[in-house]
Amino acid sequence: MKTITITTDILKSKTYIIILQNSAILIDPSGTQKTYDKIQSVLKEENKPLSAVFFTHGHFDHIALGHKYKGIAPIYIHKNDNHMLYTDSNFGAFFGYDIKPFEADNNLNGKEEIMIDGIKIKVLHTPGHSQGSVCYIIENCIFSGDTLFKNSIGRTDLDGGSSLDMKKSLNALFSLSEDYIVYPGHGAPTTLRYEQDNNPYIKI
Repeated sequence: MKTITITTDILKSKTYIIILQNSAILIDPSGTQKTYDKIQSVLKEENKPLSAVFFTHGHFDHIALGHKYKGIAPIYIHKNDNHMLYTDSNFGAFFGYDIKPFEADNNLNGKEEIMIDGIKIKVLHTPGHSQGSVCYIIENCIFSGDTLFKNSIGRTDLDGGSSLDMKKSLNALFSLSEDYIVYPGHGAPTTLRYEQDNNPYIKI
């Protein structure tokens, strides 16, 4: 498994391209046409067909390119954020972005283990930033969306956010027995144990 990171041109959110043995998956494809072209260039260079698209949550800066992949590969999002893919509840209009609506093919509950190309993708429901926020655990990596950042956590003051849910979600992450590389929705990668020991927000 190889992880390729693309920093989008919408709020510098992160799109992750996971290269598997025979295919590729996308996590949070977002950005404008310029970012889309970068994603497609990577997929072409790697010469891997796209097998799935996963969203960590439904905010506009993480879903903006989702419509490009509808019908190309199955789209996954937690059921609590599914409506954000096709309504203004994703905050796109509020921030001045025209987010093209689309619908997911699969609504997640948060406890799934999905096998794709021989790789297990574990889904962990981590509400707090949004009601349907999830983290994806793939091998030794966690793709944390806007739940956990390096030295920070996702904001909880937007509609659908909850500081109490965030605290419970972080506790669930830190209760995992293994250490993981954490690939967040914004900013630099980190590790789970580093954040458990050093993140100034986790004790709030």
